[in-house]
Amino acid sequence: MKNKKYRTFAALSFSFLAATALSGCSSSADDTLVLKLLNCEDYIGESEFTFEYENENGDVVSMTYDDVLSGFEEYESEKLGKKVKLIYDTYDTNETMLSSLQTGKTAYDLIAASDYTIQKMMSMGMLQPINRDRVENYNTYCSSYLLDVMENITAPIDGVEQKMSDYSVGYMWGTLGVLFNPAKVTKETGVDEDTVKFDMQDWESLWDPKYKNQMSVKDSMRDTYSVGIMKEFGPEIRAAMEESGCFDMKDGMYALDPDKYDDAIGAYNAKLTEIFNRCDEESVKKVREVLLSLKENVFGFEVDSGKDDMVKGLVGMNLAWSGDAVYSMDRGENEAGQTIYYSVPKTGGNIWFDSWCIPKTSDEEHKSAAEDFLNFISDPQVAAANMDTIGYTSFIAGETVHALVRLWYDPRAYAMYNYHDASGDRGCTWEDSDFVYREYDEEGNPLGEDADYSEEDDILYQTGFDLAEDNVDEFDFEEGICDMRGSDYSKAVVDGVEMTWAEYIDAYNAKAEAVNALIEESDADLDPIEELEEWDIRDLTYMFSGNVDAGDENSDDPAENAFLFYTDEIETIADEEGLEVQVGRQFYAQYPDHYLIPKLAVMRDYGANNIYVLKMWSDVKSNNLPIVGVVIFGIILAAAAFAIIAGIATKRYYHSYRVARRKQVSAEHANKK
Repeated sequence: MKNKKYRTFAALSFSFLAATALSGCSSSADDTLVLKLLNCEDYIGESEFTFEYENENGDVVSMTYDDVLSGFEEYESEKLGKKVKLIYDTYDTNETMLSSLQTGKTAYDLIAASDYTIQKMMSMGMLQPINRDRVENYNTYCSSYLLDVMENITAPIDGVEQKMSDYSVGYMWGTLGVLFNPAKVTKETGVDEDTVKFDMQDWESLWDPKYKNQMSVKDSMRDTYSVGIMKEFGPEIRAAMEESGCFDMKDGMYALDPDKYDDAIGAYNAKLTEIFNRCDEESVKKVREVLLSLKENVFGFEVDSGKDDMVKGLVGMNLAWSGDAVYSMDRGENEAGQTIYYSVPKTGGNIWFDSWCIPKTSDEEHKSAAEDFLNFISDPQVAAANMDTIGYTSFIAGETVHALVRLWYDPRAYAMYNYHDASGDRGCTWEDSDFVYREYDEEGNPLGEDADYSEEDDILYQTGFDLAEDNVDEFDFEEGICDMRGSDYSKAVVDGVEMTWAEYIDAYNAKAEAVNALIEESDADLDPIEELEEWDIRDLTYMFSGNVDAGDENSDDPAENAFLFYTDEIETIADEEGLEVQVGRQFYAQYPDHYLIPKLAVMRDYGANNIYVLKMWSDVKSNNLPIVGVVIFGIILAAAAFAIIAGIATKRYYHSYRVARRKQVSAEHANKK
């Protein structure tokens, strides 16, 4: 489980749980069922959202809920006629949570945990199977790719391997990669920014002396061990990639052959997963050595401060979870003027899952209510509300989530929609910005709730700039330069002229050039309008196939195939020999591209070999001072010990002196009497 800090959430400290959670299943006197949930901190939707469902008469009911937790309580009451009260507690790490549960002092009906922890809990006999027939939304809307991966994760229960998918329902997922600020690294090292961007596509670069003290790594045994695996067994991984015939090994990104995707996601990924999960004593010893050498090159270890350290400019590189990476990139861009990037290097890395499970301590009545909750949060409307709060990527891939991702990342959305802020003023601030329907008339006056405007007006709209009539000195350029009324994701309509989205870029740039000429001729204190670069295409078929109406799934045009997204965040960087790599930012971190999926491996529970990895991590985390440092440290300790002994001896001497002196004074006083 990753620590989520996207928005402050009023969470109970885990030390409080033992005092309040002596029982996980209870009902109050008014027949309200009390359902106890345990989740990682800052990991649930806490903003208002709209939820629609059909009632018993088949009518669509639209409800507005304050947040996900209270929304479920209302939904249970309104839709299912059940009174349920949620008791929601949080924890900081999987290890703390599991340790507390093992004491038997705490009991819950639902627990969210990371994949390896759920495997441990299964092996320890702590969980009961989930009735998937009662979690219909999950079966319907969960990404088929993620379901397939979960099907292949197992854990032994009473000596028999059982599927994790039978004991848990997926919640959020992501990757582990490198978060980096090229400008910061360049300033500190003198290495040019393009070289930094190029190098961060290779795990080997983390050991490069030119990046000494630039990077912080996770104070997390499993995450940092996975990086050691990619380094130590990198040559074997490259050999397996070449042998598979699925990858172009002469390409800068080891590009996947699109026709070999099935082979890569099958046979090759199985080989990668085997390598990635090596934790025998000999393998662990090898990884120990490469991590000790990595330690010599990095700035230090961090638990959860890395994402903020990147924004503050304290470090230029960080080993990061994808959700934290999005957080850093958003804040860096909007608050600190920092352009930060995220990479899963070209040989791949770790894919992780956080899921919900039901402990054996939950009885049948509470288990049923827990499955109702799982069904509720697996509705795409609720999944989107969760994503909107915490910033991580949901297992769910329905239409609402698909629309949200388009609004966040597809530049067609930027072109079609206005921004607005909570005040209703034109323009926007980062905190208040949102995508909206048209709110202003032709003169820029606000349209009230009862405004009389036609259906034609109630379409995607962006205020246009008429070169012939508008005064450049008075024009608000934040509202755009093109009238986009009539546009949708299949076509652009620019100033009333229908065209493809590829043609839109040319039309926009032509108008921008004309407006910039006017700006240059005028005395207006305005910055020139930046022209658009050609958009790249991202393929998210693996995520949305089977859950979203694709249109023409075989088309390579995003206007026809809804699984394809345009993106304007991809940069192509070439080295001195002309070898090219691509670097990305938020969209890349939130949803890995199609080509990267076969390169992602699940790190499973170490089982009996955990003892080797724990010993390795203890060695890596220890100081490991050089001989000179040991000698100096020994002298310091000896001096400190001498000072302590001398202090004790002096204290005892003066104590004895004071006692003797008091006796002498008492005797003299008695003689005088």
